[in-house]
Amino acid sequence: MTDSLLSPYQVLDLTDDKGHFCSKILADLGADVIKVEPPSGDPARRAGPFYRDIPNPDYSLTWWAYNTNKRSITLNIESPVDKEKFRRLASRAHFVIESFPPGYLDNIGLGYSALRKLNPGLILISITPFGQTGPYKDFKASDIVLMAMGGQMFSAGDPDRPPVRISVPQSYLLACAHGAVASMIALNFRLRTGQGQHVDVSAQAAVARLLAIEYSIWEFNKELSQREGALRPLGNGLKFRLVWPCKDGTVTFRFGIGGHLRGVLPLVSWMVSEGKAGLLEKVNWEALRKPTTITKEIESWQSIFADFFLCHTKTELYEGALQRHIPLFPVSNLTDIIHDHQLEARNHWATVEHPEQGTSFTYPGSPTRISLTPWQIKSCAPLLGEHNKEVMSALDINPPGSQIKAQKASKSGKLNEVNLLREQQNKALEGLKVLDFTWFLAGTLVTKYLADFGAQVLKIESPSNFDQTRASPPFKDGKPGLNRSASFRFYNSSKKSVSINLSNPRGKDMVLELVKWADVVVENFTPGVIARLGFDYDKLSQVNPKLIMLSTTNQGQSGPHSKHPGFGWNLSGLGGFNHFSGWPDREGVEPNAAYNDFATPWFAVVAILGALDYQKRTGKGQYIDLSQYEAGLSYLSVPILDYTVNGREGTRQGNYSSHACPHGAYPCRGEDRWCVISVPTDPEWKIFRTITGNPDWASDIRFNSFESRKKHEAELDSLISVWTIAHSAEDIMAQLQKAGLAAGVVQNARDLLEKDPQLQHRGFFQRLDHPDMGVVYHMGWPVEFSHTPYQLGCAPLLGEHTDLVCREILKLSEEEIKELKAAGAFD
Repeated sequence: MTDSLLSPYQVLDLTDDKGHFCSKILADLGADVIKVEPPSGDPARRAGPFYRDIPNPDYSLTWWAYNTNKRSITLNIESPVDKEKFRRLASRAHFVIESFPPGYLDNIGLGYSALRKLNPGLILISITPFGQTGPYKDFKASDIVLMAMGGQMFSAGDPDRPPVRISVPQSYLLACAHGAVASMIALNFRLRTGQGQHVDVSAQAAVARLLAIEYSIWEFNKELSQREGALRPLGNGLKFRLVWPCKDGTVTFRFGIGGHLRGVLPLVSWMVSEGKAGLLEKVNWEALRKPTTITKEIESWQSIFADFFLCHTKTELYEGALQRHIPLFPVSNLTDIIHDHQLEARNHWATVEHPEQGTSFTYPGSPTRISLTPWQIKSCAPLLGEHNKEVMSALDINPPGSQIKAQKASKSGKLNEVNLLREQQNKALEGLKVLDFTWFLAGTLVTKYLADFGAQVLKIESPSNFDQTRASPPFKDGKPGLNRSASFRFYNSSKKSVSINLSNPRGKDMVLELVKWADVVVENFTPGVIARLGFDYDKLSQVNPKLIMLSTTNQGQSGPHSKHPGFGWNLSGLGGFNHFSGWPDREGVEPNAAYNDFATPWFAVVAILGALDYQKRTGKGQYIDLSQYEAGLSYLSVPILDYTVNGREGTRQGNYSSHACPHGAYPCRGEDRWCVISVPTDPEWKIFRTITGNPDWASDIRFNSFESRKKHEAELDSLISVWTIAHSAEDIMAQLQKAGLAAGVVQNARDLLEKDPQLQHRGFFQRLDHPDMGVVYHMGWPVEFSHTPYQLGCAPLLGEHTDLVCREILKLSEEEIKELKAAGAFD
C-alpha cells in the first residue's frame, strides 16, 4: 500500500456541518478519520439537496460532499458506556475535531483538560462561530450572520439593494480550511515536543480574513468601500466595469493604466482588426503609462468596450483573450466549469464509486497536486454506523506507531508542567526555513502564515523586481513608497526581506546556497518563469533532495490555459463565485475583490506542512502545484454535486435560504446600516414576533407557518424593514441574540478594525510600530493555540535583512559581501 501524506494519523471527528470540511481535508490526505455520529445520525445527513431529490439520510449531497474517505461509528457520548468508549479511542488518537457550542465538551467531561490527561499528545481542534471565549462566544450564527459580521457582505451587491452574501454557504468552509492548517501547525509542534494542544477556530475571523484592502482604505483614507455591483473605482471619483455583458452571459475584464495597459493594448488591437475600436484607435496609449493621467475621458471609453463585448459570446471572447494574452475571463456557470478544457486537460475531476447506488459520480478533485502523495478521494461518504464493528473491535489494540510518544510527559501520563511552560515560549514552527519568491497576494499569504507561527521566511526581492503589492495603494499618509503600502504590510508580516538580483550570475549562486539551507521554497510566478530563472524544482531538488517546493498560480502549472494572465477577481468569474453572488434577476457580482486569492492559500499551507511531515518520515522532498481555480471549486462542492448527480444548474439567490424565513439583510437607522436576521423555525418566529412588539402584520395568516411565510417572503421582508429602520443595527442584533435568535450587524471595515469587541478580545488586529509607516495595524489569524500562539512581526523594508542573511546564514565575510555588491548580486 502506498504511503499517503497523513497515513500514520488517526482523527476523531465529532463535528456537524460546521466542521466536516476540516476532517475531510485530513482524510483526503490519507489520515484515518473516524466520524463519530449520534445514534440518530449526523444532522448533515438530513440536509439537502438529495440524490434524485429523495430525502434519505444516506442520499444527502451535503453529507457526500464533505465526508469522503471517512469511517462512521455511532456513539452517544453523553452516556457513561459510550463516553468511556470515546475516551479509549481518544487515548490513542492524534486529533479530535469538534464543533459543539463552547463549553459543551467540558461539561460532559470530554474537554481538552480531561482528554490531555489521557493523551498528552492529543490535538483538539474546536470550530465555532465566534470562538471559545469573548463577548460573542454564545451568539447564535448561521452562514448569513457570519458573512455579515465578518465583513464579506457590506461591499458585495448592488447600491440600490441590500448587501448580499454568496448563495453557497462559505463561512464554515473557510473556518474548516483554517482548522486544517492549524492541525498541521500543531502536529509540527507535537513532533518536536511530544505535546498536543487546543486550537480555537473562529468562523467570523475566518471570514474577516477575506478583506484586506478595505481595512487599509479605512485606516489610511477614512473611506469605506461601497457596493458598486459590476463597477469598481478607477481613481479621481471615476468608476469602471469589472463584469461586462456579452451575447450569452458576462465576462470579467478590468481597464487599467500604467502596468495594466499590457492587457488593454492587445484588446484594442483586436477591436481595431474588427473595425470596432472607434475613438480608442486614436488614443495616445503611451501617455497612459503614467497613473496620473486619469481623466473623465477614460471613463467614457467603457461604452466602446461594452459594444465590442456585446458582439461576441463569452466563448469567443475567452478564446480571443487566450490567443492574445488578455486578462479577460468568462463568468462561468456550472455547465461551463464541468466542461472546461483546462480542467479536463489536468484531469481535475474525481470519479467516486457509490456502491449503494450502483454507480459512480463526478466530484471536484484535489485542491492541490502533490507529486509523491496525491490528495485524493478513495471512498465515498460512509453509511450511518458502517464501521461500528471494525472500529470497536480494535479498541483494545494499540498498533505500533499509532501514537506519538509524549516526550515531555511523565510515566504516569500527567504533563510535566515545567517543561510545558518552557515549550510555550517557543513558536509552533520554530526551526522551519522558507525561501519565499512570491510577489503578489495568494502566494504571499502562504508564507505569511508560516512566518507568523515562527518559521524563518526569507523573502527574495530587489529594487528592480519587488513584490508588486509594495506599489499598491493606499499608502501611509498618501505618500507612495515601496515601504509604505498598506497591502504589503498585511500580506508579509514577520518575514525578512533579502535583496538579490535573480538575473545576475552571482545572485543566482547566492540563491542556490540558500536553497541548500531551506526546507521549503514557495513561488507564484507565471508558469515557466521560475524555470527560465534556473530555479525549477528539478534543478533545486538536485541541490537539496529533501526540498519541499510549492508553485501557486491561477490555473496550475500545466494545461492549455496555464499561462493565461489574470488576477484573483478574474477567477471569481471563471470559478463560479460571480455566478453564485448577487440577485437572480440581475447579473452576478464580485463576492469579494479577489475571493480566490483570499480563500485558497490555506490548502497550500496544509500541503506544505503535510509534505514536511512526510519528509521527516521518509527523507523525500516533494513538488506541490496549486491551481487557485481548482482549489476554489472545493468551496462549491455541493452545487457541483447537485449538477453532476441531479443535472441541476444552480445559480445566485440573493440572500434567500430554503431553511429560514425571514432570512436577509434589513435596513437600520443610520447611513448604510444593516442587520441580518435568520429565523428557521415556527417557535423562533413566535419569539421574533414578540421582540417586534407583536404588530398587527406579525399575526397575519400569511405568516403563521414556515411554508406560508416562504410564499409571502417579499411582503414579510418589507414589513420587517419598517420595524428595523427605526433601530440601530447593534440594537436589533443585541435584542435578537439575547432571545436566542441568529442576527448580526452587516459590519464594514471600520466596524471590524476599530469596534468589534469579539475581534478585539481575540487580538485579531494588532498595532505594530513599523519603521517607515509608524504605528499601523497588522492582521492576525482565525486560529488561537493554547500553547504556541502566533506572534506578529512588522512587514519588512525592501532588502532590510540582506546583510544579516549574508553574515548569519550564508556566513560571508565583509570582503565577500563587498565583492558581491560590486558584482551586482544585490541589484
